[in-house]
Amino acid sequence: MAHFLPQAAIFDLDGTLTDSMYVWDHIPEELVRRFGGHPAPDLSHTLRAMSSPQAIDYLIRTYHLPASSQQLMEAMEDLADREYRDRVPLKQGVRPLLERLHQLGVPCAVATASQVHQARQALERLDVWPFFSFVLSATQYGPKTRPDLYLEAARQLGAAPQYTLVFEDALHAAQTAVQAGFQVVGVYDAFSAEDQPALKEICRWHLKQLDDPSFLAQLG
Repeated sequence: MAHFLPQAAIFDLDGTLTDSMYVWDHIPEELVRRFGGHPAPDLSHTLRAMSSPQAIDYLIRTYHLPASSQQLMEAMEDLADREYRDRVPLKQGVRPLLERLHQLGVPCAVATASQVHQARQALERLDVWPFFSFVLSATQYGPKTRPDLYLEAARQLGAAPQYTLVFEDALHAAQTAVQAGFQVVGVYDAFSAEDQPALKEICRWHLKQLDDPSFLAQLG
């Protein structure tokens, strides 16, 4: 069993650290209905690789919604804020992995498509925020179809991509991180179950849960 001591670790939030993909499954549909539209049944899947501003523009253009980008963004953030502040749960195995990385002196950060304050509120409530140095959002650095978000997180952590773990449940995000030279850990999430075979194929590791004993044993 080959051991790997990372210089840093970057975590996705939704579907990786938190069981929160349901938030982004129902909010777009609720927004479309609120402004008089009829959402397609696969809307959440269509929006999955988009940043929040891209998703808002798509909804307005596609459904001809009688609202400005600002109005739709405020409505979306209000709906999401309540979920992150009060309800989204931690995924199984998160704390043991974070504790292991902390023991090894590996700095960690969050790189998410959600808002920075949403991530921090959820992680503070779930009592794991002290394990993280900072949160970066795709609203700041662009969607995860581009590597900018990961590269900036690695830069701030003081780590080279080839020595940095990236934990992702989304196939498009994992593909971006792999192409940018990161050591990518695919994380199973039920909301992207159909992508798991492809995710497993491209990632160095693939975990059903983050405290997988074999994976933890390889760290160090």
